[in-house]
Amino acid sequence: MLPVFASQTQLTQKTAGIKTITKRPVAFRIPPDTPKGQTWRYGLTIPFQIAPRRAAVFCNIRLEYPPGGDYELGTDVIIFDDVSRIQAAGIVPVSRFHEEPNPHSKPPGQRSFLLKYPVRGGFVPLGAKRADGSPHPHAGTGFGLSQALAWPVYTRDQIRAATDNLEPYGRAESYAYFELQQYKYDGKSFRVLNTERFSDNDLLPGWAISNSALTNAIPDGDDLLFGLTGEKAGLGKGAGVSTWRRTEKGWHPVSFTPVTGDDHSIEASLIRDVDGGLLFCARGSKNDTRNNLRVWRSPNGKAPWKQVINVRGIVSGPITINRAADGTPYVISDLYQVFLYPLERRWVIIVGPGLVPQGGWMRETLCLWPLNAERTDVQTPIVVRDSRAEFGTPPDGSTWLADHPSAMTVQLADGAWHNILGYRIGTRGEMTNYGSDPAPQTGAYIQEVISAGRAIPTWNL
Repeated sequence: MLPVFASQTQLTQKTAGIKTITKRPVAFRIPPDTPKGQTWRYGLTIPFQIAPRRAAVFCNIRLEYPPGGDYELGTDVIIFDDVSRIQAAGIVPVSRFHEEPNPHSKPPGQRSFLLKYPVRGGFVPLGAKRADGSPHPHAGTGFGLSQALAWPVYTRDQIRAATDNLEPYGRAESYAYFELQQYKYDGKSFRVLNTERFSDNDLLPGWAISNSALTNAIPDGDDLLFGLTGEKAGLGKGAGVSTWRRTEKGWHPVSFTPVTGDDHSIEASLIRDVDGGLLFCARGSKNDTRNNLRVWRSPNGKAPWKQVINVRGIVSGPITINRAADGTPYVISDLYQVFLYPLERRWVIIVGPGLVPQGGWMRETLCLWPLNAERTDVQTPIVVRDSRAEFGTPPDGSTWLADHPSAMTVQLADGAWHNILGYRIGTRGEMTNYGSDPAPQTGAYIQEVISAGRAIPTWNL
């Protein structure tokens, strides 16, 4: 099915390409409800359309001075209509960590913090219309999906004494689940209608779901398409596309189509191409795929997917495919590079056997690769952020992390369509238990990818 905005004229329009990328200072740093005595910072920033001339982002929150890496506390929805004047009044908390006994601990019932990882999802904007101009039946509603993971309640002494990152409960003691939220926006307030818990095996019957997309869902008629990682006997585990449908019980997944095969890929992303086909990207998680830029294509999302691009050893870390306002598709990730400057031994990361010890997970230089017209290769990359060149050596002597990019074309207050790109910046030292102070640059960033061609609306508003 075509998205609700689509017409043949729009889908066959030739794109003119990406002209430039704006550069802005940090957009969000400190959540307003940070408790006294704690240090919180905003991070991942994932945009979506919420109403005509109004957009929002899911913006996750991380604890500074954590016991270990990826210590995530929750997510806010931040509503805005102009990236140059985002106000605290537009911040709506939707997810927060909480304390809960771990039923799987030994002995059972040990104190634990249920950390809340970044929310990603989909939303049909208030006032959206179908392609024929009739009202979209689900306008003003959407969903958010996140993972909750139990961590032991570590004491300050345990954290100080640790020589490496402390970890969540592992193996038989692991306790985790998905949280699925239903949202509604009426033009005045953004509300969480309800929150459901699902195990990996219950979110979509027949599949074990373990990971969700790094970009928000895209329209497909009255439904939404959203990336997931799923596993099934006989098919293995890999990333693919799920269809979400709304009933009287809200938005839920109804199907999953594998794309990458049995390779354990994660953090899927997908876009609608200008000809109506779908383009898909996912982050490799194995030694032979983790640094590759890979793109798959399907003419309609139903037919077999075909890998059309595989550039080896070029990227490092989270990767997504996105679409500029004029329809130009691009992939964005960090440039693969080895350390070319002195670095203390404690910051060296070993990624796996046979890989360069001082490379592989470097995330200092965020780059954008436009796809060629044939969708068979990428063009010369455009540097989005060269953190070390711009900011110098991190205050803690570690490395910069400019990562987890995610974009969406949205309509803002001026009535124009803008491709909004979100990502986070921090240092490796502050995101681990080394205890580094947050850098002044740490936080959530929003930039705009500016293209030369006529804008193709994401929604019919």
